[in-house]
Amino acid sequence: MTKNLTYRCAFPLVGQQDVAATVKITIPDSGTTGVRIVNSDLKITATLSVPIVNALRSFQTATTEGTATADVDAAYDGKNMTIGIPGLKVAKQNVPPAGSTPGTMPVDIQGPTPSLIVYKAGTVSLAAGAVFTAKIDTRKADGTPTALGILNVPCTVKTTTPPQDRSLASVPVTGSNVTPPSTGTAPSQPFDKTLTYNCTFPEVGAVNVSGRVQGTIPATGTVNSRVQPTASIAATLPATVVDALRNHGAATVGGKAVADVTNSYNGTSIAIGIPGTVPSTNVPASGDLTAPISLNTPSVAVGAAGTLALGAGPQLNGTFTPLKADGTPTDLGTFNAPCTLNPGQDAGLGAIVFS
Repeated sequence: MTKNLTYRCAFPLVGQQDVAATVKITIPDSGTTGVRIVNSDLKITATLSVPIVNALRSFQTATTEGTATADVDAAYDGKNMTIGIPGLKVAKQNVPPAGSTPGTMPVDIQGPTPSLIVYKAGTVSLAAGAVFTAKIDTRKADGTPTALGILNVPCTVKTTTPPQDRSLASVPVTGSNVTPPSTGTAPSQPFDKTLTYNCTFPEVGAVNVSGRVQGTIPATGTVNSRVQPTASIAATLPATVVDALRNHGAATVGGKAVADVTNSYNGTSIAIGIPGTVPSTNVPASGDLTAPISLNTPSVAVGAAGTLALGAGPQLNGTFTPLKADGTPTDLGTFNAPCTLNPGQDAGLGAIVFS
């Protein structure tokens, strides 16, 4: 799916400016109840206008890069929700020199998107949200910050007549209804609980992994206004897994992960697979290894009053690349470690009452 949109973005010196953007994402044509719907990375190419480029150049800006958050509107089972997808990377870009043609500046933005699991038949409709925000680090040719520093650039889809078509896809989901996972009992905030997952690793097979889940879920929210939960996981890999890594010469291990969070909102349940990163962690000489998982937890806004209950979802899946001391990969290469939440645990993380 490719969608061309025009945003109005606020920049220093030049104020509100039109920014043309091409949005690309691959979304499955159909889905099945209880089966994950996996979308591709979100890719956006934005074109900064000549006035914006001139303003950057006036502050001796040679390069820009940063991070961004893009809203996606989702509709399913008569419910509407806006998810703010964080963790998008604004690629490093050279500012074109004075007198160059055409004088505009392309900016590439990319990042992973959440996956979805729905539990009863229906249609999941997805659209580009109305809001996009970026934080842009401006640097001189010698690598030092410009006087602009880090720019906060808020953007909204430009109001036009007729309105711009922001739709991305409508995914029909078929199959028998599936009982959704429980969202458990909402704990006091901030939450801090330890859950046990059963995970499968190369050579070792299935082992239990302890995951300490921490974060904050706001207790209340206002309809159509954004709230921002936070969450992180510290997964403790048992000594048998660490021994296997060490036996293959691993000095460090890092990678990425997807952690499911089950959402129950006014009678409708969806599991959202939240992408995250596993920063490089030293492999110890003996014993367990605790791998932190930094999640790109989305913000959320809902279209009607009600309660949004959140719980740890059914799966936590990691992709790991162990490296030798010299930084080269071990013969394990990059491997997947799928994990399933063990039954009988209270998965509750929190509940937001929207009014």
